[in-house]
This record gives sequence, C-alpha cells and structure tokens, in this order.
Amino acid sequence: MGAAPANMTVRELIRVTSEYFAGKDIESAKLNTERLLADVLGVSRIELFMQFDRPVLGSELDRFRTVVKRRAGGEPLQQILGETEFYSRVFKVAPGVFVPRPETERLVAEAANLLTPDGHGLVAPLAVEVGCGTGIIGISLALELPRLTVHATDVNPRAVALARRNAHLLGAEARVHIHQGSRFDPLPGHLQGQVDLLVSNPPYIRHDDIAGLPEDVKGHDPHTALDGGPDGLVFYRALAAGMGAWLRPGGHIAVEIGADQGEAVSGILAASGGTEVRVSQDYAERDRVVVARVG
Repeated sequence: MGAAPANMTVRELIRVTSEYFAGKDIESAKLNTERLLADVLGVSRIELFMQFDRPVLGSELDRFRTVVKRRAGGEPLQQILGETEFYSRVFKVAPGVFVPRPETERLVAEAANLLTPDGHGLVAPLAVEVGCGTGIIGISLALELPRLTVHATDVNPRAVALARRNAHLLGAEARVHIHQGSRFDPLPGHLQGQVDLLVSNPPYIRHDDIAGLPEDVKGHDPHTALDGGPDGLVFYRALAAGMGAWLRPGGHIAVEIGADQGEAVSGILAASGGTEVRVSQDYAERDRVVVARVG
C-alpha cells in the first residue's frame, strides 16, 4: 500500500486499499481489504460497516499496512488470517498445508448425498478420505452426518497435525481419525472391504502448469498437494487401483477434479470397475466432481 495519511478512516482505508489490491490483480479486492481490516481492528465485517468514520491510527494502521503488504506479495488471505470459512464452519489454516477453496464444498455436498440415499442415512456409515490437508472434507462430512466415522490420511505431518486440531476444535475428534502416510498405506487393515465412501481432493495440476499458477498458490501451497504428474491424473489412477479393495460392494468414490478432467477421470474409474459414473458441476458450472459406484 502506498504512503497513506496517518489519519485515514475505515471508509478511506477500504477505498484506497481496494484500489491498490485491484491494481495487483488480486481477486475480490474489496472483500480482501475488509477481511484484513476487520481482523486488525478486532471486529466482524458487519461491525466494520458500522464504523466507517472511525479513524485508524498508530499501531492499528501499522499492523494493517503490514498485512496489506503480505497479501500484495502473494500470501493467501486465509494464511494471514489463520482461518477460513468452509461449509459454514471456521477451520484453522497454517503455512505448509494446502489452503481450502470454496469449490470443494461441492464435493462435500455430493459425498453427503451418497451417504444418505433416498434421504435415509446408512446405519453406521464409514468414509475414507485420502489427502485430507486441513481436514475440511472429512470433518464437514462427520458434522453433517452424526453417525459417520471417518478415517483420513495425509503424507504431510503438518497437515495431519492441523487436521487433528480442527477435528478437536469443531468437536469431531471422536469420529474423525487422522493417519499419517501415503494414500491408503496408513489405514487400518480391517477397514478393507468395509468402506461406504472413498473421497478425495487429490493433486491434479499438471506438473508443467504449476509454474504458471498465481503466486498465492504456487508460492504457498505445498507442491505435493498440487502436482498431479505429467498429465495431472497420477493420483486418480492410484485411487482407482485401490478402491476395489477398500470399498464394500455398492460403495462409492467421489473425487474433485480440474475443469477439463471430467472425461479422463471418468474413464479411469470405469476402467477399474466403477459403474454409474457421473460428472457434477460446481456453482460456476465447471466440471468439479466425479462420482462412481463399485460392485
């Protein structure tokens, strides 16, 4: 942010900073500004709107300038705030762990529907999430479906620690079990053939495309959570190869995909025994989720 007067009001700071962010090609520039300023002032966004004429002075202005500089430099808003809202709940986020995106809410909605066929929930459903990151998918499902048990895995120890913290803070730790390790490897063996739902938002960016991603993605999300190999499909093949062993007959797999991967991922799941394969769109009408039934 440029040299601003030392006696700017909330209204003036929002205007000046929004213009500054827009010039840096930051999406939702005004929303970013409001969230950062509200956090610095210790108020909600609603309260911020009621204090437009409040002067921002001294240490508050210094702190605001600091976080504006971090955001303009490409640090994700969620990491600066230390949290993000997902499925109407607040989840903690942290450096070194993939930052959740709103589009993944579509995957949670599809997955929840698979566990409540015809509006009637399964008696004691069991779900496995591979690559849980902050834990948003598994924890959200557990909170939406009070009888659900979730086993989630992630190779990143920071992600495992953060997912466990989120499960504790949101009151889901009794039914959400986080395991550190690669893909299916750390799961208890007795779960094989018993799982009702396999769900994942795996790395799906083509390796050569990572360098062209926005700075707040390529510079802050761990590349292990982004890199889907040369064609972006490596992890879908691994999930498809394991789904037959872990899912019960009639169980489902639901995965998030890139907008141009619907046909390819559908083919991978079908080739591994998936039936009733379908692609669902997100709220921007882009392909976002592929679902298949096994057995």
